[in-house]
Amino acid sequence: MKNLRIRFSPFGFLTVLLGSLPNIVWALFPPSLDRLKGNASSVPFIEYGEHVLGVAIVILFLFLVNGTQRQIIPHGRLTVVTFASIALYWFCWILYFCGIQPNPLIYAMVVLPPVAFFCAGVAEKVYPVSAASVLFLVFHLTTALENFPIRDRI
Repeated sequence: MKNLRIRFSPFGFLTVLLGSLPNIVWALFPPSLDRLKGNASSVPFIEYGEHVLGVAIVILFLFLVNGTQRQIIPHGRLTVVTFASIALYWFCWILYFCGIQPNPLIYAMVVLPPVAFFCAGVAEKVYPVSAASVLFLVFHLTTALENFPIRDRI
């Protein structure tokens, strides 16, 4: 924590950009069959908490770096897991846009971004990103469980 610095993070920007592109496409051009439409929690604390944590992750990713890291993109397995999680997330979105929308796919779309963000935070040694990602996952899963009960459409 003592090595954290406030400055622009190219790796954070890349991770946020790649992780957000499918959501931007969905917001601008939603598919005709869209099970995610209206996906929100009926509990205001969960709903707003999810949004606040999402914004916090983006801000932390963009403007917090570890001063000891010298590479723009950290090397190692966690970086591979980060980009693999994002690639799987994109694949899930492709299936979603093709009309394949079972609950397991929805849950993969809920879990993969926080996994990617967690791993990226650890890879870059910016642990507040990883901590926020864990909390975000809890809020994101809570919303998904409310809207897409596990016993439905498996």
